[in-house]
Amino acid sequence: MAPQAGQIYWAYDDGENDPHLVVVVSKEEFNRGTYLVVVTVTSKKYDIRSKLPNCVPFRAGQFCFTSDCCAQAESIGAIEKLDVRIELGPVGALDENRMRDLIRAIGYVIDAECEPA
Repeated sequence: MAPQAGQIYWAYDDGENDPHLVVVVSKEEFNRGTYLVVVTVTSKKYDIRSKLPNCVPFRAGQFCFTSDCCAQAESIGAIEKLDVRIELGPVGALDENRMRDLIRAIGYVIDAECEPA
Protein backbone atom coordinates (compact mmCIF):
# COMPACT_ATOMS: atom_id res chain seq x y z
CA MET A 1 0.00 0.00 0.00
CA ALA A 2 1.26 3.46 -0.86
CA PRO A 3 2.03 5.98 1.88
CA GLN A 4 -0.90 8.17 2.85
CA ALA A 5 -1.09 11.93 3.36
CA GLY A 6 -0.47 12.75 7.01
CA GLN A 7 1.76 9.75 7.69
CA ILE A 8 5.12 10.40 9.32
CA TYR A 9 8.25 8.61 8.11
CA TRP A 10 11.98 8.63 8.65
CA ALA A 11 13.80 9.94 5.56
CA TYR A 12 17.33 10.75 4.40
CA ASP A 13 18.49 13.83 2.52
CA ASP A 14 21.20 13.47 -0.10
CA GLY A 15 24.52 12.85 1.58
CA GLU A 16 23.12 12.64 5.11
CA ASN A 17 23.73 9.65 7.35
CA ASP A 18 21.14 10.55 9.98
CA PRO A 19 17.47 10.33 9.10
CA HIS A 20 14.93 13.00 10.01
CA LEU A 21 11.15 12.93 10.21
CA VAL A 22 8.92 14.03 7.34
CA VAL A 23 5.15 14.28 6.94
CA VAL A 24 3.72 13.03 3.65
CA VAL A 25 1.42 15.66 2.11
CA SER A 26 0.85 14.21 -1.38
CA LYS A 27 -2.21 12.11 -2.05
CA GLU A 28 -2.10 8.32 -2.40
CA GLU A 29 -2.51 8.39 -6.19
CA PHE A 30 0.73 10.38 -6.50
CA ASN A 31 2.45 8.28 -3.81
CA ARG A 32 2.23 5.12 -5.92
CA GLY A 33 4.97 6.54 -8.16
CA THR A 34 8.66 7.16 -7.55
CA TYR A 35 8.31 10.29 -5.40
CA LEU A 36 6.48 11.56 -2.34
CA VAL A 37 5.81 15.19 -1.52
CA VAL A 38 6.81 15.77 2.10
CA VAL A 39 7.28 18.50 4.67
CA THR A 40 10.32 18.33 6.95
CA VAL A 41 9.97 18.26 10.73
CA THR A 42 12.59 19.87 12.99
CA SER A 43 13.09 20.42 16.70
CA LYS A 44 15.59 23.26 16.15
CA LYS A 45 14.48 26.73 17.28
CA TYR A 46 11.11 25.39 18.48
CA ASP A 47 10.33 28.45 20.61
CA ILE A 48 10.61 30.72 17.58
CA ARG A 49 9.18 28.43 14.88
CA SER A 50 6.17 27.36 16.94
CA LYS A 51 4.78 30.91 16.62
CA LEU A 52 5.30 31.29 12.85
CA PRO A 53 2.39 30.90 10.40
CA ASN A 54 4.51 28.73 8.09
CA CYS A 55 5.16 26.17 10.84
CA VAL A 56 2.90 23.70 12.64
CA PRO A 57 4.07 22.95 16.19
CA PHE A 58 3.83 19.59 17.93
CA ARG A 59 4.56 18.78 21.55
CA ALA A 60 6.58 15.78 22.67
CA GLY A 61 4.24 12.81 22.90
CA GLN A 62 1.96 13.90 20.07
CA PHE A 63 1.81 11.87 16.85
CA CYS A 64 5.03 9.90 17.61
CA PHE A 65 7.23 12.94 18.27
CA THR A 66 9.66 12.49 21.16
CA SER A 67 10.51 16.18 21.48
CA ASP A 68 8.79 19.49 20.80
CA CYS A 69 9.11 20.11 17.06
CA CYS A 70 7.58 21.87 14.06
CA ALA A 71 6.62 20.90 10.53
CA GLN A 72 8.15 23.57 8.30
CA ALA A 73 5.74 24.21 5.42
CA GLU A 74 8.39 26.15 3.49
CA SER A 75 10.47 22.97 3.34
CA ILE A 76 7.91 21.17 1.18
CA GLY A 77 9.46 19.13 -1.60
CA ALA A 78 9.55 15.93 -3.56
CA ILE A 79 11.70 13.12 -2.24
CA GLU A 80 12.46 9.79 -3.87
CA LYS A 81 10.81 6.88 -2.13
CA LEU A 82 14.26 5.28 -1.98
CA ASP A 83 15.24 7.99 0.55
CA VAL A 84 12.26 7.22 2.80
CA ARG A 85 12.25 4.30 5.23
CA ILE A 86 8.95 2.97 3.85
CA GLU A 87 9.86 -0.62 4.72
CA LEU A 88 9.72 0.34 8.41
CA GLY A 89 6.22 1.71 7.95
CA PRO A 90 4.97 5.03 9.22
CA VAL A 91 6.06 5.93 12.74
CA GLY A 92 2.92 7.97 13.24
CA ALA A 93 0.22 9.98 11.52
CA LEU A 94 -1.33 13.40 11.96
CA ASP A 95 -5.01 13.59 12.78
CA GLU A 96 -7.42 15.45 10.50
CA ASN A 97 -7.16 18.75 12.41
CA ARG A 98 -3.36 18.87 12.42
CA MET A 99 -3.21 17.85 8.75
CA ARG A 100 -5.59 20.75 8.02
CA ASP A 101 -3.20 23.04 9.95
CA LEU A 102 -0.30 21.82 7.82
CA ILE A 103 -2.17 22.34 4.55
CA ARG A 104 -3.08 25.87 5.68
CA ALA A 105 0.59 26.56 6.54
CA ILE A 106 1.56 25.42 3.03
CA GLY A 107 -1.09 27.81 1.72
CA TYR A 108 0.49 30.61 3.72
CA VAL A 109 3.86 29.86 2.11
CA ILE A 110 2.46 29.91 -1.44
CA ASP A 111 0.03 32.78 -0.72
CA ALA A 112 -3.11 30.74 -1.38
CA GLU A 113 -6.15 29.70 0.61
CA CYS A 114 -5.65 25.96 1.00
CA GLU A 115 -7.89 23.32 2.55
CA PRO A 116 -7.55 19.53 2.37
CA ALA A 117 -9.78 17.81 -0.18
